[in-house]
Formats: sequence, structure tokens, C-alpha cells
Amino acid sequence: MGKVRVLQLITLSELGGAQKVLYHLVTGLNRERFEITVACAPGGELVRWLTGCGGVRIVEVPYLCREVSPLKDLAALCCLRRFMSRERFHIVHCHSSKAGILGRLAARLAGVPGIVFTVHGWGINDYQSGAVRMLFTLAEKLAGRLSSRVVCVSQADLQKGLEQGLAPPSRLAVIHNGLPEPPLRPGALRRELGLGEDALLVGMVCRLRAPKDPLFFLETARALLSTGKWSNHLYFVLIGDGPLMAVCREFIARHGLAGKVFLAGGREDAPSLLGDIDVFTLFSLWEGLPLTIIEAMFAAKPVVAAAVGGVGELVVPGETGYLVPPGDTVGAVTALEKLLEDAQLRRRMGEKARRLACERFAVERMVKDYTLLYEEILRNPVGGKTLQPSK
Repeated sequence: MGKVRVLQLITLSELGGAQKVLYHLVTGLNRERFEITVACAPGGELVRWLTGCGGVRIVEVPYLCREVSPLKDLAALCCLRRFMSRERFHIVHCHSSKAGILGRLAARLAGVPGIVFTVHGWGINDYQSGAVRMLFTLAEKLAGRLSSRVVCVSQADLQKGLEQGLAPPSRLAVIHNGLPEPPLRPGALRRELGLGEDALLVGMVCRLRAPKDPLFFLETARALLSTGKWSNHLYFVLIGDGPLMAVCREFIARHGLAGKVFLAGGREDAPSLLGDIDVFTLFSLWEGLPLTIIEAMFAAKPVVAAAVGGVGELVVPGETGYLVPPGDTVGAVTALEKLLEDAQLRRRMGEKARRLACERFAVERMVKDYTLLYEEILRNPVGGKTLQPSK
């Protein structure tokens, strides 16, 4: 058999977790075995990362967008179906909710034998209206039955998929995200912020969008700073950009936090800066398996995070960090105080987190798991046993 023709499809080409997973998967797959095409909305970081990447073709689909738009969505579906029919892919692998629905339907209409969807966190959550949840659930159930495999990045998402019947159980798989160990640049972030080595720095890296709840991070910072206990040497940095940037700026100005809480903007080099923080946080309202926590673990940092999605599969409470209920300011402050008061505890937890990242969340393991999945689909495209990550 010649090369396996694989299309990787994602909605947006932004600086996000799903895009990073796709990039590392694409660059890690064996080019002698797989011929790879990536399709996404025009422009953006992912297109730039892949430009010039040997053996990867990039196709930009102008109709793809995050928001529900009947006319654009129909145009994207027709465009994708024609493209898939012409190219005769063996496997279409979809990422992100919109591309997951449209891509799987287009692939079935085009007669693609292997159809894969990676769930980077289900697009169905308790913060949506009942009507929206019902619509998205019906769409996922339909698309799930069109899929050869539906890959969850966490056991939590697998369980949710089973409980809500979002895909046939025999077609659900679990493959945890993996990353290469990022090179660190000691001192770079502190120099940029004008902080000395004795300053305590709490950080969060995320897109400034509602699911990540960046305002909760700022509220937690305000609560800690208002005690006066840390006023001389405690600082906070929020790395990321997005539609809530202006709201975050206004919060900092209104509460007099300038000079204590920094907005660093979107940074592609964020993983290399994490060596300069003392505690990493992520207070999302919902998650799949967040890459930023894995990056913090590689940087040997303890983590305080909201107990949502697959976060509990990354953070071991009391050993590599602490988990708190989403929206629990008192819990977040208490957990951070424990770590800020004890340098040895931070060091011990951080070292264990790094060992865990190297053992379980390396990019080589992820690429191997997806390669095995593709090979199984080629042998049996319409079902099989529930897969688990390789050890």
C-alpha cells in the first residue's frame, strides 16, 4: 500500500491548545507512511507554524468560523465535501467543535473510509441555555455515529461522552495530549516585568475568553493582595489575548492593581517563560486536557486549578498542586497561600509535576497512540474496542 492520505481539519488557526496538538501531531507523524494535508480558516498562527514544514500541504477554507452561521456553515460543508471527494483521503481527522460537525458530515458524504474526531473538551456545558445544549447534543450524537473513532483527550470527557450517548461506546477512545519539553529562558519574564529574584510571581496562561474565566484570576489576585500580607513582594501575570482583554484592563485599573498585576498579552513563547513563575494557575469553567498545565508541569511548577474536565488527570492534589471548585475564591486563595508561604513545598510539588509530565504527557507517546489508532482504522474503520492510551 502507498502512503496513507490524511486530512487534519480544524476550525480556526489561532494560538490555542487544539492547534498546538494538531501541529505537534502533524510534525511528529512518519512522512514515509502518511501524506498530510491541513485545512483551517485563513491566516493565523497555525498556518504560519506549518508554512515551510516539510511534506505538509495547507488548505485555507474561508467559510470556516467559530460562530454558528447557517450560510457560512453550509458553504463550508459544500466546499469540504467537494475537496474531500476530489482528494480521496483515507482518513479525515477533525479537531474543534465546528470542524468536528461539518468535517465529519462532509467526510461521510464524500465517502471517506476513516473519520476521526478529537474532543478537545466537549462543546456542551452547563453554562449554555437548555436549547443550545439540546441542539449541540443532537449534532454531536449524529456526528458521533458518522465517526470511525471519537478520541477524548481525558477520561473525564470519555465518561461524559458515554453518559450522554454522544458516540457509540465501541468507537470512543482516550489519547491524552502530549507536548515536547519546552526550552526555558530563566529570568526573561522577570526582566520584562521589572521584578527581582525575591519577588513571588503567580501566573496564568490562557486565551482571554469566557471559558477560561480570566476575571476570576484577577479577583483572586485582588483578594490576596488586599490582605496586606504580600503587598511588598507578591505579583501576578496573565499571559494571553482575546475578547476580554479590555475588560481585564478595566478591572485592574478600577481596583488599583496596576504595577502588581500584569497583562503580558498573547505570547507564542509563553512556555519558555514559565520557569520565572512560582505558582501556575488555571481557573477555567470547563476544559478538556489543558496544555498550559502540562507546560507548567514540564517547567517544574506547582499548579492551582479549577477541578473541571481532565484537569484532575494532570494535577495530583497535595502532591503536584491543588484543585478547587470553579468559582471558589476562598479555596483558590487558601491553596495559593499554602504554596506562597512554603518554598520547599513549591519545589517538591514542582519536581514531582515535572516527572509526571515526562512519564505521561510526552509528545512521542501521543504521536505513537495516534499512529496506532490510524493503523487500526485502516484495518477496521467502523468500530472496535474502546482504546486507552499506551503506557
